[in-house]
Amino acid sequence: MKEAFVMVGFLEITLVIFMQWQVYLKKIVTTFSLSSYAISIFLFVDGAVLNNTNLLVLSALTAAVRGFFIPSFIRKKFRKEDYLEREIKSVVPTAMSVVLSLFFVVVGYIVYHATLYNSVGLPGGSIPIALLFQGIFLIMSRNNAFVQLIGYMVMENSLFLFGGYLFPELPLVIEGGILLDLNSSGSNRNSYDFRHYYET
Repeated sequence: MKEAFVMVGFLEITLVIFMQWQVYLKKIVTTFSLSSYAISIFLFVDGAVLNNTNLLVLSALTAAVRGFFIPSFIRKKFRKEDYLEREIKSVVPTAMSVVLSLFFVVVGYIVYHATLYNSVGLPGGSIPIALLFQGIFLIMSRNNAFVQLIGYMVMENSLFLFGGYLFPELPLVIEGGILLDLNSSGSNRNSYDFRHYYET
């Protein structure tokens, strides 16, 4: 499973870098959906190998909520509001965003080896930390509320990847976080005026 963990981790980093490069919001949402499905598959395989029901439940919730429901909810908003199709202006230029995303991969490696490596001992353990930093940067570098929401969920995906592999009992807590995502999306379905957040 170590090889699968590293492969999925690098795939997640590549997809987030692609999100940073994009200005078309539908492509960002679709990319996030694919990244969530990739993590869901990894968690399913890991759960099947370990015979861990928690991981299997987390895999199903990740695919249903983060892979399908939330992206579908955002796409529905796009169909109603044409101005959401493309982000006009971001805080950080696109080219610089890609460079900084690669920089955060290096920072994640340094932070991991300076803090957790001696106790965890997983060679690819820096990948979720790099993904966490990229999610934070995605939030800070964009004005659009939907992209900032996706940045927040990228941060959560990094925890799913790290916790689901190293701490099989942690998903019991993470499942609650997914249900909160689902509840907040549903309860705010008709209450947000996203035009206010679209551009500053």
